[in-house]
Amino acid sequence: MVLLVQFHSRSSIISTIQTICMGLSKFSGHLPSDMGFYLPKLKQLSLYGNKLSGIIPSSISNASQLTLLDLNGNSLSGIIPEALGNLRLLQWLGLEFNNLTMGIQELNPFSYLSNCKYLRFLAFAFNPLHNFLPNSIGNLSLSLERLYLSSCHIKGSILAELGNLSSLIILELSNNKLKGPIPTTLGRLHMLQALSLQANELEGHILSDLCHLKSLYDLSIDSNKLFGHIPTCISNLTFLRYLYLGFNQLTSMIPLSLWSLTNLLEVDLSSNSLTGLLSFEIGDMKVMRVLNLSRNQLSGDIPITIGGLIDLTNLSLAINQLEGSIPESFGKLLSLEILDLSCNNLSGRIPKSLEALLYLKYLNVSFNNLRGKIPTGGPFVHFWSASFISNDALCGAPRLQVPPCEEDSPKNKKLKVSHLMKYLLPAIGLAMLVVIPSLAYKICKTENLGLPLQADLYNLTTWRRISHQELLLATERFNSSNLLGQGSFGSVYKGTLSDGMNIAVKVLNLQVEGAFKCFDAECEVLRNARHRNLVKIISICSNIDFKALVLEYMPNENLEKWLYSHDRCLNFLQRLNIMIDVASALEYLHYGFSTVIVHCDLKPSNVLLDVDMVAHVADFGMAKLLGDENSMMQTMTLTTLGYMAPEY
Repeated sequence: MVLLVQFHSRSSIISTIQTICMGLSKFSGHLPSDMGFYLPKLKQLSLYGNKLSGIIPSSISNASQLTLLDLNGNSLSGIIPEALGNLRLLQWLGLEFNNLTMGIQELNPFSYLSNCKYLRFLAFAFNPLHNFLPNSIGNLSLSLERLYLSSCHIKGSILAELGNLSSLIILELSNNKLKGPIPTTLGRLHMLQALSLQANELEGHILSDLCHLKSLYDLSIDSNKLFGHIPTCISNLTFLRYLYLGFNQLTSMIPLSLWSLTNLLEVDLSSNSLTGLLSFEIGDMKVMRVLNLSRNQLSGDIPITIGGLIDLTNLSLAINQLEGSIPESFGKLLSLEILDLSCNNLSGRIPKSLEALLYLKYLNVSFNNLRGKIPTGGPFVHFWSASFISNDALCGAPRLQVPPCEEDSPKNKKLKVSHLMKYLLPAIGLAMLVVIPSLAYKICKTENLGLPLQADLYNLTTWRRISHQELLLATERFNSSNLLGQGSFGSVYKGTLSDGMNIAVKVLNLQVEGAFKCFDAECEVLRNARHRNLVKIISICSNIDFKALVLEYMPNENLEKWLYSHDRCLNFLQRLNIMIDVASALEYLHYGFSTVIVHCDLKPSNVLLDVDMVAHVADFGMAKLLGDENSMMQTMTLTTLGYMAPEY
């Protein structure tokens, strides 16, 4: 939407407007050059978050009643106009996130804005000012509470004159090119709550004068070149909640007084050269959420009192010289999401108590001297080898690329089995005396019927006779509310038998060409194939005008729904297990017995998932049985072909 305002056409109406608020309205174009002449009573003009371009017209100064001017988040360019200094009643000036620049040093916006004695909010952040701060910045309104000058490419030093702005609550000068020391005069800003000087090139010590800022809530002076120690008087900042001193050149020990600030929420002292031990008093920081002490030279044991930081979500002690064991008390950090203890000299075992950290998403204990079995429960099912590399003697699952644990080794398992067999063999022998006669009778009966022994033994546990009438009752006469899915040759319904057993009933549409062959193929495969990752047949119901397979019911439906649904999600381990299950089923079909079975229609919708998310390959209606002479029993080729094996 283009902003085209002809102020003079309705000047009698427009001249009475006091407020214009059209933020986030997708306006584009330029501000009218004469806009100020027709808005003598305008008090608030808010056009933030649009796509306005061009310059800020000097005529804006004629809207002398303005108290708020908010043009942030546009594409305005040019020099910040001197005319803004004529808006003597101005309280709020928001010009951040534009392409505005400063004039020469003598005609900079800070000089002429000193006329605005009621100014409380001033934001030039994210504009390419590319200049030095002038001394006149100290002449801004004594009412100024918020000054935002971050990411403005400001050069030079932080001026001592900023200490004159005694009402400042927020001072942001981050991400500029400021050099030199932090001026002592900032210690006079007793109302300051947030001081942001990070990502500059500041040098020198962290001055004790900052300890006078007793209202300070957020102190961010990270990513500079500050050196020396953290002043012990930091304990005076009792309102402090966020402390960021990382990426400097600080040395000596972390002062004990720091841990007396028990209301701190986030502390980042990373990437310095801090030394000494971690104090047991760290356990007093009961509300702390983030603690980053990585990349220092801290030594000694990790205090067990850290387990008391029950709200901690992020803990990094990486790349230090810490030693001893990982405290069992870490298992109490139930809110923890990130734990990095890498590159230290830690020894002993990884505590099994860490399995209780159900929210833990990232763990790194690599490059230590840890040994013993890697825990397997809780969040450990999601971690991979990178979390554990370069340790002394860790052992565990093969996927973690560590040796198997001795208690899980074949030798130990053999000893355990031998020990158990000493007690089990007599019981087994007694049972065989009872079972063998009846089994021999059953085998004779099976041979007389001409059926495979393997199939009949399987049927002892799964096969049952189910009539057509029972299927009608189980599926409520094949009610559509029980429909699980439809395929090329028929439909699948959920049913519940009279004994409460859930089943899946695959009913063939006998009107479709090839349906009888499909039914025969599937019966042939399911009669021969027996594997934990193939769908199990319970019964067959067949007459002249009705044919159905009664199969094991899979409560988690098929893989296709899990892969492409918005309300379901498979984690990496589940995906891997499903791939292994499907591969095991295919290996069995191809090599499990003399007759090679080729599925010919493998796709996600034909992979069913049981209650434990174990995969079962289903739908053998297109299967081919390859004999010794490549004779095959097959159906018509469908258009929804999935994976086809190279054997075929």
